[in-house]
Amino acid sequence: MSPEAGLVVENLSVSYAISRGPFRRADELPALRDVDLTIAPGRTLGVVGESGCGKSTLARAILRLQSLKGGVVRWNGEAISALSEPAFRRVRPQMQMVFQDPVASLNPRMRVLDIIAEPLATHRPELSGAQRRQKVLEAMERVGLRPEMADRFPHEFSGGQAQRIGIARAIVLEPGLLICDEAVSALDVSIRAQVLVLLEKLQREMGLSILFISHDLSVVRQIAHDILVLYLGRVVEQAPRDVLFATPRHPYTQALIGSVLSADPRIEKAHQSPPIGGDLPSPIDPPPGCPFHTRCPLAEPICAQAMPGLETWPDGGRVACHVANRERPAAA
Repeated sequence: MSPEAGLVVENLSVSYAISRGPFRRADELPALRDVDLTIAPGRTLGVVGESGCGKSTLARAILRLQSLKGGVVRWNGEAISALSEPAFRRVRPQMQMVFQDPVASLNPRMRVLDIIAEPLATHRPELSGAQRRQKVLEAMERVGLRPEMADRFPHEFSGGQAQRIGIARAIVLEPGLLICDEAVSALDVSIRAQVLVLLEKLQREMGLSILFISHDLSVVRQIAHDILVLYLGRVVEQAPRDVLFATPRHPYTQALIGSVLSADPRIEKAHQSPPIGGDLPSPIDPPPGCPFHTRCPLAEPICAQAMPGLETWPDGGRVACHVANRERPAAA
């Protein structure tokens, strides 16, 4: 496998213009600042954080549904963020998305067969109707849907089945990257587990890179190989899953993990931490220094004065925290 295979995001920044009315200069709302990440084929990166931290913006920016202020997105070594629109259409079938609301993402007036075949009609127009139908039935079988369901309409399916239809539509083009934006948050717990198992199965079979966005750390823990924590559009911590849950270093990560209930009292006691106080600051006027210092129980004077760097630890983790990085072992 090429060392450049998969998804690489470097220094990604996104801002929105917020109008304050006629004859007034628009404010700039920074949604993402200098985000770096890598997802190799066959790996899943979980992205977590509070609402408003930039998770969905990150997904949209990778798929070029949102303009970039800075940075680059590379897919299999190619800088796709710099491609023209016609050139990007060549790459677009390789990158697909599964949405949060499985029912709302399906056209109620279309049969399942036509819903799943729509990407083929757009990106593979050379296929005959019989060939498209065959590929649709193969995708349905992969996600656990019976062939006779192809002629039904979305309202005839449960939420879990509807999400399987959405996944079938996403994989029918045989992409390399699957972006799941809160893809199981609307499902019951038992159905959620089934969909996560399905995604893991598809990843093994297809060698998928998966970007899995969720606010639920217990879900991310089940499916992700690595986890990235966003706060106010910045990466505050990234680490392999087991490292992050065993030794969360950033106070924000500790608070997020501490908010997840566990049936094991030993784990529950080990992860006890003070709850996060206050509200998420306004991204239009963020606090100086570390953006988390206004809510951090460990904040020191330096936290309000200087932005901490994202330092790499020997176990592969990266942390942006003055207090935590003070304990980082010196490089050999």
